[in-house]
Amino acid sequence: MNRIAIYLLALGAFVTGTAEFVVSGILELISTDLNVSISMAGQLVTVFSLSYAFGALVLVMLTARFERKKVLLYSMIIFIAGNILALFSFHFHVLMLSRIVLAMSGGLYIVVATNFAAKLGQPAKRGNAIATVITGFSVSLVLGVPIGTLIAAYMDWRFVYLIIAVVTLVNLMLLNKFIPKVHGDNPIPFKQQLLFLQDKQVISGLLTTVFWILGYTMVFTYIAPFLSTSAGFSIEMISSALLVLGVFAFIGSRFGGYAVDKWGPVRTISISLIVHSVALFALTATAASTIGAFLTIMIWGAAAWTTTPANQSYLISLKPQSSEIVLSFHTALMNIGMTLGAGLGGVVIKYAAIQNLGWLGGLIVLLALFFSSYSFRIKKSDM
Repeated sequence: MNRIAIYLLALGAFVTGTAEFVVSGILELISTDLNVSISMAGQLVTVFSLSYAFGALVLVMLTARFERKKVLLYSMIIFIAGNILALFSFHFHVLMLSRIVLAMSGGLYIVVATNFAAKLGQPAKRGNAIATVITGFSVSLVLGVPIGTLIAAYMDWRFVYLIIAVVTLVNLMLLNKFIPKVHGDNPIPFKQQLLFLQDKQVISGLLTTVFWILGYTMVFTYIAPFLSTSAGFSIEMISSALLVLGVFAFIGSRFGGYAVDKWGPVRTISISLIVHSVALFALTATAASTIGAFLTIMIWGAAAWTTTPANQSYLISLKPQSSEIVLSFHTALMNIGMTLGAGLGGVVIKYAAIQNLGWLGGLIVLLALFFSSYSFRIKKSDM
């Protein structure tokens, strides 16, 4: 029954991820339909990331003392309401409001769901349980976004959100049946939270999150123009490259859970960050060859998403009694890092050649390796 519950939690992560990322595939349709510029429509992504961070951090703290099953189910109900609002968004500001509702409820859901999975999984399989939920999120890139974009090509783009709402409703009823009740944590006073953030191990572990996602997003956001400029890829080849990246992100997130359970988070995080950085350094050179570009993208996607379950498991191990709070900071900072990565990548493209994204992204991932190594050294010295 726990395995079924974990898979259902992963399905919830899949629909929240689809709601977040599908905008990228239908951005031009939204721009034309709502009579706004592409750059304005692109703010739907920025607002979502910031609202998601708020939901993952502030809402998790505000609901910490409540029974977790209720919080999980109510977050899904609000998520459904956000999709219904998007269905009836005939004005840009209404769609923007729906994005805020979707992001805040989605951010709350993903933190509570990940913590649920960690508690439902056996101690020796905790990494695998966390990885299953993360896999649901990464699969939204592989299946959710292409399917949503395809639906929008033949129907009104708003119906994508209707379908997401229906799937979420079915998942809500199944989760209500299969997941147990879990008591909330005692609320942590704000001053104590500040003391919690003074823990050097936790801070350096969270900085690992910020810099690995920043380096990744800096390149991923502009991967289409990068490949068209550096490798001469057509739109069909770019689509294939994104599919390959998504598939190997899925493989990486699954492997990350397996690696944590077998070799521990320290080794998994270190090796995955090194490979991630090397892949980004190599991307500019290998882009000259179609086969080289695809091989590099495979390694990049797998290495990048191997880090996620490993770092989450590591952070939980640092503060097992406050695991949900730690995960909320992790999720919030991931989205802030994504926002910064997209912005920094835009600055690079504006003032320098787009080919510079690869090695700059690699340097930033090396910063993540530095902070993770620092955190590991502190933990080792405390033992």
